[in-house]
Amino acid sequence: MHFDLRTSLLSTSKLSDQQPFIQKKSSQKPSLLKPLSMVAVAITAFGSMSNLQAKTYFTDTSVSVLYGSDYDLVEDGELTTVTLEHVSAHDWGGIFFFVDRNQGANDIENNRFRETYGELSPTLKLATFDNSFIKQVNLAATYEFGSNSTGFDQDNYLVGIGADLNIPIPGTTYASATLYHAFNDNIDDDQQITLTYGWERNNFVVDGFIDYSFNNDDIEDNIHINPQIKYNLQEVLGIDNRLEVGMEYSYWKNKYGVDGVNQSAPSALVKFHF
Repeated sequence: MHFDLRTSLLSTSKLSDQQPFIQKKSSQKPSLLKPLSMVAVAITAFGSMSNLQAKTYFTDTSVSVLYGSDYDLVEDGELTTVTLEHVSAHDWGGIFFFVDRNQGANDIENNRFRETYGELSPTLKLATFDNSFIKQVNLAATYEFGSNSTGFDQDNYLVGIGADLNIPIPGTTYASATLYHAFNDNIDDDQQITLTYGWERNNFVVDGFIDYSFNNDDIEDNIHINPQIKYNLQEVLGIDNRLEVGMEYSYWKNKYGVDGVNQSAPSALVKFHF
């Protein structure tokens, strides 16, 4: 996401990291759309890797480390996250992929919570517009996958339609809005609205996302607001790659859809771009 495209190509999870609190259902309802969404994700992802004639506008791979001590629903509120992330933009659309490795504090039995969670999020360009608030319309899909040390695992599939937006604010690098339908593994299906944004000026970077998940009979509607505020040290240090330091703030009302669990968690952040 620097001109940071991180969240402009991603759909972030409403039921992502460390989710041992939503129990898996014993049976799944059949759905034709779910396998179709899997096919859409696979075809678009394969195209991004195999179409050698496609024009690439931007590509970035990074590793980041975050640490915070005010997270809800984890031991002592402590969580350390290491993220491997890739994003690229092409003439056909774009692709975003990340994998998080999360680790919590020791519990009373000296066991640590551990989790691996990731997302693969391709987009396919449908139409572009000149001199318009809507710059581009995209078909969007996401595959969410994860498992943790409590035995919880998930494979969710999201499909939707989104738009890249032209925001007339100096320094804006991207903005988008997407509406998804989520085919969830362990709970009822629901819908999600995702807004993303990025801004950069004089080596200061502000980017992030807002997810609003709703219309689920199993859990409460929830909203996750997650900005990052960073400074790029590349010029100061005279190095060839971007090195960003700063903070991430996670506000999550009804975290994981749990009524009354409202997370407010700042984290220290270091991010290195290859």
